[in-house]
Amino acid sequence: MLTSILAVSVAGILLGLRFKAAALLAATAVLLIGILAWNSLEFPGHVTVGKSLILMFFSACGYLVGLSLSLFRNRHEE
Repeated sequence: MLTSILAVSVAGILLGLRFKAAALLAATAVLLIGILAWNSLEFPGHVTVGKSLILMFFSACGYLVGLSLSLFRNRHEE
């Protein structure tokens, strides 16, 4: 679970550095589709609703951190 949280947080930071809010919606949709596919194929490590919400939360937090870093970087370049 820790590696999943780390992966979606890093992905959120990278999205925040480069893209705007539409990318966060698309990333959340891809995350949900991936979770549904993982569960439907019955791979080990079944993802529950609670874990899904935690992953979406960390993805959004990572996005906000990336967005803040992007704004901070742009402010100091001027």
